[in-house]
Amino acid sequence: MNFIVRLLILSIFLFVIYGFEAYSQKAETSQYVKNWRVVDFMGSVDSLATDTAHLNFQHMLYPVDMHSIANSYNGNLISPMLSKIYMDRPLSTGFLFSEAFAPFMQNIGSTRFYTTKSPLSSIKFVTGGTNYHESERFGFMFTANANKRLNFGVNIDYVYARGEYKNQAAKLFSGSLFGSFSGRRYSGSGVLSLNSMSNKENGGIKDDLYITNPPAGFEDAENIPINISVGAQSSYSQMQFFYNHSYSLGFERKVKGANDTILYEYVPVTRFLHTISFDNYQKRYYELTPELDFYKNTYRTLTNDTAALQRLSNRFAVNLAEEFNKWMRFGLTAYVHNDVERFVFARDSLTRDSVLSTMRIGGELSKRMGQKLTYKVNADIALLGYRVGDLNLSAELGTRFRLWKDTIELRANAFTSTTEPDFHLKQYESNHFKWNNEFSKVFKTHIGGRFAIPTKSLWLDIAVENIANHVYFDSTAMPKQNTGSVQVLSAKLIKNFRFGRFGLDNTVVYQDNFGNESVMPLPKLSLYHNLFYADKWFKVLSTQIGTTVRYHTSYYAPAYMPATGQFYNQLETKVGNYPVISVYANFHLKRTRFFFEYYHLNQLFMKGVYYSIPNYPINPATLRMGLTWNFYD
Repeated sequence: MNFIVRLLILSIFLFVIYGFEAYSQKAETSQYVKNWRVVDFMGSVDSLATDTAHLNFQHMLYPVDMHSIANSYNGNLISPMLSKIYMDRPLSTGFLFSEAFAPFMQNIGSTRFYTTKSPLSSIKFVTGGTNYHESERFGFMFTANANKRLNFGVNIDYVYARGEYKNQAAKLFSGSLFGSFSGRRYSGSGVLSLNSMSNKENGGIKDDLYITNPPAGFEDAENIPINISVGAQSSYSQMQFFYNHSYSLGFERKVKGANDTILYEYVPVTRFLHTISFDNYQKRYYELTPELDFYKNTYRTLTNDTAALQRLSNRFAVNLAEEFNKWMRFGLTAYVHNDVERFVFARDSLTRDSVLSTMRIGGELSKRMGQKLTYKVNADIALLGYRVGDLNLSAELGTRFRLWKDTIELRANAFTSTTEPDFHLKQYESNHFKWNNEFSKVFKTHIGGRFAIPTKSLWLDIAVENIANHVYFDSTAMPKQNTGSVQVLSAKLIKNFRFGRFGLDNTVVYQDNFGNESVMPLPKLSLYHNLFYADKWFKVLSTQIGTTVRYHTSYYAPAYMPATGQFYNQLETKVGNYPVISVYANFHLKRTRFFFEYYHLNQLFMKGVYYSIPNYPINPATLRMGLTWNFYD
């Protein structure tokens, strides 16, 4: 689908939308929509703003742009990915191969739960890329309340990205069914999610000469020679069922209503909670014919490698409700948690699996209500099973207060953990890699804090983390355990300015690994800047026109190993010191948002090696377009 056709389709679609909007004048403000997410195994919730923002909308439909301001990936719209900002990296799921795909997956952590007075649905469409190499993304979401207490919904996302370079195509299907019930005594929330992602593996391009000074006939990205041409492909799937529910015991309390009327509210005293979840992860690497030149080792004539994890988790908890004591608010919870895990790795007809269980106990003291002081202290320890001795201690503290005309927000957090390394770091076998390691537990200590003035659009996060016995992939792409400690210092400053109709958004991240480049490579400085003009045209069309710049300093970025889907450390090729400049226009018309973006504009006039990671360049200059359309009835 070439550019003219894509533009014509989008124009016709917008015309239809505008006609529908002109016909339907029902105001959005008459609709009541509340949404939240579940943040932990306790079923704790965190309120979210309704997704109607139109500023910087062009980022919201691109997972790489949303995840972090600097990322390692193969340049395509979807691909295995690792944030270059250490504090933005996802927490371990216990399955080694899941972390590179985490930003694309639907699960309990990414699910929004809703309460709405009328059905709410949304569609999205994104397209971009050069002729015959375009990428498309389609999405659909629907949610409705059956009554005041019961809500259900569905969320579907499909991406097909052909890629600008040879053997780079990728596709993703992710979908979820979600629902929640909020009763007087009983409440619950659950999600069933299915994710399937596959991507061809090309091993990167052969030489950066094809980027800096391409020979005749190799000017187009599709003609650049690549390292793997044997039909290699990776696939990743993830399924999750999660259900959290609780039953409370309490009493009726008199409260004064409007005009001195007497009302009764239900006050929970004790809650009994149960969470059950089942996760199924699977990673597969396949070659049509074995690759003999790219890999140092090839053990068999057929490459069909699989690794998997199935986990069944149950948590039972008793909670002394925070709402019970209005003079001294706090909540107290005790829980017991059990995991049964089955680890698998397979090479051709050889399959090895291990079924292991872990039982842990823990408790939490928390105060989530109010703004003057909130806190949460959690501790748990594994007493029996595979992960016996694993320990987690964490604490969070926050306050929010007014100072003159401004709001000041202060937060502090800390944790210490002792964890068993992922099973597949210790035992794994495939056609190109195999290892059998005895690794010690990993010990982490983290201290961080935030100072924010939201009324001034200012946020400052500072954190330091120490990792002892850190496990990483060395220059041979094999797992290795560091015998000492690694420290990471991170400072992230966000400051946004507004000058009438003009705005300037800035994010600056400084990181220091204190000389541990071979163990924990990180760019010292990462920047994101967004200069724009925003106004409302014709009294109905909200408009934002601007330019963005992403940049990070040069460093020895991790390389990517296709056979294992892991990023590994190297000290041969530096990546960075190259800005990525894009220009865009965003529009918001009633319930419709759409954008046009020319990504990587500076590639047209600027020389440089625009690698994301060694051998993997980002896409050359391309046009992107996209829209979302919300229905409230």
